[in-house]
Amino acid sequence: MTMKPTLVILVFLVVSMVTLSACVSQVPQANSQPTVPSPSPTPSLTTVKVGYLPVTTFGPLYLAQEEGYFARQGINLELVKFQSAPASLPALINGDIAASGGQLSPAIVNAVTKGAHVRIVADKGRAAPSACVAQGFMVRQDLFDSGAVRNVSDLKGRRIMVNLDSSYGIYRVLAMGNLTTDDVEVVNMDFASAVIAFKNGGIDAGSLSEPYITQTLNSHSAVVFIPTYIYAPDLPTPLYYGPAFLDKDPELGRRFMIAYLQGAKQYNEGKTERNLAILGNYTKLDRTLLNQSCWMPIAQDGDLPRKPVREYMDWMYANQKITQNPDDDMLFDMSYVNFANTVLRITTTVGQQNT
Repeated sequence: MTMKPTLVILVFLVVSMVTLSACVSQVPQANSQPTVPSPSPTPSLTTVKVGYLPVTTFGPLYLAQEEGYFARQGINLELVKFQSAPASLPALINGDIAASGGQLSPAIVNAVTKGAHVRIVADKGRAAPSACVAQGFMVRQDLFDSGAVRNVSDLKGRRIMVNLDSSYGIYRVLAMGNLTTDDVEVVNMDFASAVIAFKNGGIDAGSLSEPYITQTLNSHSAVVFIPTYIYAPDLPTPLYYGPAFLDKDPELGRRFMIAYLQGAKQYNEGKTERNLAILGNYTKLDRTLLNQSCWMPIAQDGDLPRKPVREYMDWMYANQKITQNPDDDMLFDMSYVNFANTVLRITTTVGQQNT
């Protein structure tokens, strides 16, 4: 039996449309602009290990995990706890963890200049003005109230607490009073010990971050003398990628960043009941303390300024804390943030068109 011409044409069009659909890739390519809102659902999840500290600045990770943002990108997040950001560096370099976060340190820079493939890829907190103070230089309450310390120059001869990650900040504070570390007594101490030292008079001043600022303020043992955003404006606490993403699986790193930025967006919604519950579960902070403490600003788009980092690098090099002063290409790789933002913009546009 012979097919009618009209039926033949109809069959041909259907087959052509199916064939054309099969040829269209649904996954964004590494070197091209994303063309779809997100990758197709993945049946099995890929485990990604990330170094962290149980503090609020890792909030985007907690939220992205609990809200399913990572799962939607085919990722099972496994958080690996470290005592400090520098302590996670060997694991990041060796590929035992794919990402970590924390203040930029001489150890990280020296490792990079020696060939370690570690890059700053996104913002994870910065010293930016906000309605509260998440980082700041504090002075003992009795010294401030009595008028003994009202200007930076009054710190001369005083006992100043310095954390391993805060020596640059102390330098910036003292410079505001034409002082250097030679003019004060430097006491190396962790944040938790500093809270106690403020109470018993063991230190006169020092730089703290949350939740230790709130704990100190609640004990009426110290006051915020200068917020960090004044003496070190926009100094970031970055998110880093290591070779597990940068070399082994950049595509997985791009998917991770999409979920991370979704977490950052929710983090920026502030102290909602949902956010408080999730961050409280991961940080183990008392609910009242978590609610009282200031959450550090984190850029919703993940971008971070280069100038404060460059100033810090120049200071490290001038003070012989790093052996080389690397250029931006050796420190930053913002392609992951750029990719993720493009994908999320497409997702938003498609969502709006479908409503």
